[in-house]
Amino acid sequence: MRNNATFVTKEQLKFLKEMDTWLANEPWQSEVELQTAMEVRTMITKIENKGYYYEGEAELLNVMREEYIKHKKSIKKKRL
Repeated sequence: MRNNATFVTKEQLKFLKEMDTWLANEPWQSEVELQTAMEVRTMITKIENKGYYYEGEAELLNVMREEYIKHKKSIKKKRL
């Protein structure tokens, strides 16, 4: 398996910052959730500093992205 680096775009950086803020502010229900959030936040910081990410990092970010989008949709539904 090749582990090619992908450079981060401005749009992706903006989304990473939004997701990092969400991870920092969400009231996590368990120690495992909190630990996972902290690890992802650390990874986001490394990606922001490097300017690129690898396939393995992308897979985890995609899972967290899905959770973040679900969260945003649930908030919109509650407001309606």
